[in-house]
Amino acid sequence: MKKIIVVSDTHISEWKLPEKLLELMEDADLVVHAGDFDCYNVYKKFQSYELKAVSGNMDDKKIKEELPEVETFSVEGVKFGVIHKGNYLNDFSDLGYKALELNVNFLIFGHIHRFVLENFKNAVLLCPGSPTEPKLSAASCAEITVDGSKVNVRCHIVQNLFCGMNVFEGFK
Repeated sequence: MKKIIVVSDTHISEWKLPEKLLELMEDADLVVHAGDFDCYNVYKKFQSYELKAVSGNMDDKKIKEELPEVETFSVEGVKFGVIHKGNYLNDFSDLGYKALELNVNFLIFGHIHRFVLENFKNAVLLCPGSPTEPKLSAASCAEITVDGSKVNVRCHIVQNLFCGMNVFEGFK
């Protein structure tokens, strides 16, 4: 069994990630980042983990030079693709067709800063949200476990942040 932690849109200039996310990444076999690290030093720190990543629209020039816009890989026979963004608003069919084009079982994407998990024909589309700058969502990441042909996806809320506001503070 393999555990994958998926993040996107961290948008940080220094290594200040939520503690829960750091714990999840420490326990993972692989970390996938779907772009928008923003700063090269943050990207380099992510490389201390087993990492698969793509560049995002807000990444600096050095990141864009080192990372592809599209990445594919397999874990225990399950094929994954990673891309930062598509041509969507709320309809992700363009990403579904991208998954079919890449011949992957899962297409991981970012850019929208909110958790999405949808089926499209024979593929699954997954956006982990943003652990640091959520939009219309809580601060999140995704956990994928692959056990042979069995795949499970979980959304983890990694800090009490919703749309950039600490809305959970008064609710205990």
